[in-house]
Amino acid sequence: MYKPSGNLRRDYERLSGEYMKQKDRILSYQEQTASLRNSNRALEKALAKEKEQHKEESAQKDAEIQALKNKVAHLEALANRDGTNTGTPTSQTPISRKKVIPNSRRGSNKKKGGQRGHKKHVLKPFDSSEINELVLHELDTRSETCSLCGGSLTFTGNYVEKDEFDVTIKTVKRRHKYAVYVCTDCGAQVRLQIEKHLKQHNQYGSTVQALALSLMVTGNMAMNKVSMFFSGVTGESLHPSEGYVCKLCRRAAKELADFKAGLKRVMIQKSVLFWDDTVIMVHKQRACMRFYGDERISYYTAHEKKDLDSLVEDNVLDLLTAKTTVMHDHNTVNYNERFCFENIECIQHLERDLQKSADDNPNHTWAGKMKEVLSLWIKKRKDYQGLGKDHFEEKEEEKFHTQIRRLIRKGYTESSKSTNPTTVPSEKTLLKRLENYYDNYFRWVSDFTLPTTDNLAERGLRSIKSHMKISGQFESERSAGDYATVKTYVETCRKNGINEIAALSRLCSGNPYTVDEIFA
Repeated sequence: MYKPSGNLRRDYERLSGEYMKQKDRILSYQEQTASLRNSNRALEKALAKEKEQHKEESAQKDAEIQALKNKVAHLEALANRDGTNTGTPTSQTPISRKKVIPNSRRGSNKKKGGQRGHKKHVLKPFDSSEINELVLHELDTRSETCSLCGGSLTFTGNYVEKDEFDVTIKTVKRRHKYAVYVCTDCGAQVRLQIEKHLKQHNQYGSTVQALALSLMVTGNMAMNKVSMFFSGVTGESLHPSEGYVCKLCRRAAKELADFKAGLKRVMIQKSVLFWDDTVIMVHKQRACMRFYGDERISYYTAHEKKDLDSLVEDNVLDLLTAKTTVMHDHNTVNYNERFCFENIECIQHLERDLQKSADDNPNHTWAGKMKEVLSLWIKKRKDYQGLGKDHFEEKEEEKFHTQIRRLIRKGYTESSKSTNPTTVPSEKTLLKRLENYYDNYFRWVSDFTLPTTDNLAERGLRSIKSHMKISGQFESERSAGDYATVKTYVETCRKNGINEIAALSRLCSGNPYTVDEIFA
């Protein structure tokens, strides 16, 4: 049997030992590699988790930034709202901003005032026969001398004449004496009937009452200011109390019950009727003043609330038939099933809504474009009316409706792509309203006799807001109703060419104008 030499055995043992060491080292490296691999996988997982978390945080921050941008855009839109994109009155326009030009007129770069070639408007000179007061301005030649040389002065017989229009308020203390007669047969005493406005032993005349009512109803003066006015212009000889002034409206309203009822009968027979309402203050509470009318009628009512019940109480819309078309600013109550009249919507209010939508969504083009299209077609209609035409050609009507419907579809497309939660809902609401009330908005395209705006009703209510701004509030619903009744009479008379003071003087004398007289 072979036996290795001692050297070989030692080499073998040495090599075996090194092999085992290397094997242990390899195992150690493998363990380290596995540990590193595990650590690497853990780090990769942690990194992936961190990336995902960062992504989520970044997305959240982007959403917050976008929300803030939307909010800023919304606030800027709110700050920029005026009469062009909302129903904000010009009286509420900040001093730092230019007021909206009434009636959608475009401004020019021309200087203010009359332009070159413009005929100057001056007072017409009065004839010598019209002069009722002559004032002579003469020098005292006994003491006055020439300002140039100091010489004496002699009158030439000539005058330099200057005419002046002025008013003198004269207090008249008038006494009425009714002759009393006695019957020679039975001894009964007989006299003329005393006029209705002379009930008391002492009273203010119809002119004083008419002026006071005019100052309150048209001039929007507070009752204490009316009293101060009379005291000032009469040198304290007339000083009606606030209580007396307050009662004037109530007394006048009682005299106008028949007038208002007759006016309603005329109004409900109209082919086109305008109406609108506005908020007033009654004894620190919100209430409602309402206007009905047209170019010849102004009919006002006052109510505690702005609701259907108050409309029913007015008993105007209920009396209208399908022969009447009512213009309004999307008062949805008009579409109540109890009413049977036709509806048309105000285009100017629609243009404001379109402008608001364009301001709120600057990246959307449909609203601004639709406003431009409407303005162009309304101008075209006016031009046609000026030429004596009463309708568009069939192809023109088709072109109009094609343009509008295309823009509505574009609006839906643009709003569907938007992510702004602040402005998109109102934009979609506007688009839906256009679809649902399309015929009511655009009936004027096929019928030139129909108006395009509710401006007439808005003008009728503008003075009410001025009254609220100056006088503050009404003391009661009754006082608001009395004011509405007197204003109905005054404004209707004025629309029909009747002088306001003359109309009020007749009213205060117990003989107001009748509806038959006005519309004869």
